Amino acid sequence: MTIIRRAIFLITMLGLSGCVTLVRGDAPVLDLSQHAYIAGFAPDVRMSGSDNTEFLARTGSTIKRLQARSGDDAIDILALSGGGAGGAFGAGAIVGLTYSGKRPEFEIVTGVSTGALIAPFAFLGPEWDDELTDAYTGGMSAGIIGRPGIGTMFRVGVFDDASLRSLIDHFVTRELIDAVAKEATDGRMLLAATTNLDSEETVIWDLGAIARRGGEPARKLFVNVLVASSSVPGVFPPVMFDVDAASGTYQEMHVDGGTTVPFFIAPHAAFVAEEKVAALKDVNIYVIINGQLGTLPRATPVSTVPITMRGFSVVLMHMARTELALTASFASQHGMKLKFASIPVAMRFAGSLDFETASMRNLFSFAQACAANDLLWLDVKDALAQARGADSSEADCGNGAPPAEPASQTATE
Repeated sequence: MTIIRRAIFLITMLGLSGCVTLVRGDAPVLDLSQHAYIAGFAPDVRMSGSDNTEFLARTGSTIKRLQARSGDDAIDILALSGGGAGGAFGAGAIVGLTYSGKRPEFEIVTGVSTGALIAPFAFLGPEWDDELTDAYTGGMSAGIIGRPGIGTMFRVGVFDDASLRSLIDHFVTRELIDAVAKEATDGRMLLAATTNLDSEETVIWDLGAIARRGGEPARKLFVNVLVASSSVPGVFPPVMFDVDAASGTYQEMHVDGGTTVPFFIAPHAAFVAEEKVAALKDVNIYVIINGQLGTLPRATPVSTVPITMRGFSVVLMHMARTELALTASFASQHGMKLKFASIPVAMRFAGSLDFETASMRNLFSFAQACAANDLLWLDVKDALAQARGADSSEADCGNGAPPAEPASQTATE
């Protein structure tokens, strides 16, 4: 089934499945966004993405500790966006940075949707490049968007999340959890975003704090967070989290973090705050957007499905542009340096639902070559200018040439 046919079927089934509901009790209204904790875990495993006070306080104190430990070395933060199959670009870029010999040790890594899947491997370093490569080029992702059948009308979400959950469960091993816990204990931070549909707010999960809990409960929650972060509402079923609150226990409904934020460095409230955080000086921000910031003009067919799909793509693209501009302003305000990468506008890219193995391998290899040849990063002005007017040369990064052997050591910039 082609991507277009799948899209047609998807939209048709969304209409047919409108009467299907998930039975659940009402949650205490006052506890929807505050004072509710994941059952069996400490409160610090997550925080509100709209609460700039808590988020910045925790991030700022983390940076201060890291700066004290590293001396004069700059602190490096990596933010990975959503983008579905476009995650092959981010994965290839991370592996390519190893080949370049200029891969920083990212002290803080944040991820949304497919970016959340890449984030643990980017956080753990080059020793996990083989697992990251296999996750995006090994063929397991080809079945994420399956063939929807008549059962679609009787479940929440056009596609079930069995293949997505199986993929994540396969790579989130006890060994990975232990490795993340060790790095988090050393002061580094790994964060992922979901969207709480009940409160309609972003939720930031501290995956390091979850990993430090240890054992199978930590691994299961880690997996559930990554599944939720990648579950596009209506396409995949939401993930339910059992929570405890002063007024009782209930379940929260979480979906794709990209529903509310394409990638994140800080809460939006922090972008317009007048106060500056001194600890953010001498910090490098690296943003990888697993999609395009623009497309070459093409005629849109006068038909419901193409118009709907094109409109959805436009919303996501402009959300990413806006977030990038806000992040650039935030970085400038606090004296931080910002580097940015995305899939070139002129590159042929079938979109976030193209999980065909060959397509993902091509995108992975392209980004790997870009990074290996030190051609990955742009500044924001150049990137946004390219988004408004692409030329065909933009997709020639690295000329598609395979990189040389990986450098023996990584370097911080």
